[in-house]
Amino acid sequence: MTLPGAGGASRIVTQGRRPSCGRGGCVRSESVRLAQMRDTLDRIAETAGEERPVILVGDFNAPSHLDRPDVARPVTKAAEDAGFHDSYRAAHPDPVRAPGPTWSPLHPVHPERGPHAGRPEPQDRIDYVLHNARGLRVLDSRTLVAGTPAPWPDVAANDWPSDHAAVVTTFAF
Repeated sequence: MTLPGAGGASRIVTQGRRPSCGRGGCVRSESVRLAQMRDTLDRIAETAGEERPVILVGDFNAPSHLDRPDVARPVTKAAEDAGFHDSYRAAHPDPVRAPGPTWSPLHPVHPERGPHAGRPEPQDRIDYVLHNARGLRVLDSRTLVAGTPAPWPDVAANDWPSDHAAVVTTFAF
């Protein structure tokens, strides 16, 4: 899709990624997410050129290496190594003061049965608005959830339609 603009046309490319699902369930391994991220970054590099601003958004299902530098987080690190910047962390550099979790306003505890049932669900930042800083500057970034959602499974009356918080970033060009 191409959008006209004051500085010329901007091309928007969308690419959906999701876990591979089959008879054995969905693959949620970090190696799959990393391979998907690398493929996405390769496609961006092939089409964006050297000067085009790029904003990469999505649910990466992977916590950020910027939030816990002592833990290896290869998915977001791969994006950073490719020249992408985390807009939320640019606006809120201290992960202790502004953790910004996006997973999950509906799952404070593990909902599944088995050994994890009832244990606290990790509240992580797994949804991102990344950018390559080519003519882009972050003015603000925040997470957003409407209302006070009831936890799963009592979600029918919730104002918020997702089990993830949104990330809303304002850029200056």
